[in-house]
Amino acid sequence: MEFSEIVAPTVKELFIRRIEDSILSGELAIGEQLPSERELAEQMHVSKTVVHAGITDMVRKGFLEVVPRKGVFVGDYANKGSLEALVSIMQHNGGQLDERNVRSLLEMRYAIESVCLLRILDRKDPQVTARLGEILRKAEQEAEAQSPNCVRLAEYYYTFHHTLCAASGNTIAPLIMNAFHVPAVRLWANSARALGPADSVGRLHRFYTLICQGEREKALKYLHWMSYESEEIVRENG
Repeated sequence: MEFSEIVAPTVKELFIRRIEDSILSGELAIGEQLPSERELAEQMHVSKTVVHAGITDMVRKGFLEVVPRKGVFVGDYANKGSLEALVSIMQHNGGQLDERNVRSLLEMRYAIESVCLLRILDRKDPQVTARLGEILRKAEQEAEAQSPNCVRLAEYYYTFHHTLCAASGNTIAPLIMNAFHVPAVRLWANSARALGPADSVGRLHRFYTLICQGEREKALKYLHWMSYESEEIVRENG
């Protein structure tokens, strides 16, 4: 077995993480002014170069806004943020989202995946269903293990849904799904614990069967149910 290289975050990445966490936790409110770059450098014991570079990155994401001759302010990232801001939001606090963001995540996932699902059903590509079937079999093997690992099971669920999006031909959908990776795996792992691995993987099996049968309306309805009606996911996450 070979181990990959351990890569530590840079000082700039740590600086960005500290500021973004303060914004996302509400410690820094939208419109609040930050200290000057010199003051931030002194308070956080980093160089002004690191502070300047970090602020530049956060301005690009939408977390900060530079007002000429006034200073740096917390931006309205929900309305003006980029896809990079979405990634930061999804990874904040280790992917532990509050109930409002959990519901928003489930709604957005359905909106994206429903479009991709219809494309897959229209194409009827046996290679796609074969790839999805292989992922399902791995999930079933994990669920049948003596001590199932719910996080590993959740990774298979994520891979299944991401593969569906990627195979649809939509080039943006899998990128957005990537942004959901951390909280999505957490939610699916919580669901597997709440339902039990066997019942949890049974849902994926049912969804896959509907795809293979070409049942457009039933597959969409089932995806909708998984996305909106799985209240135990929200409850276990809270």
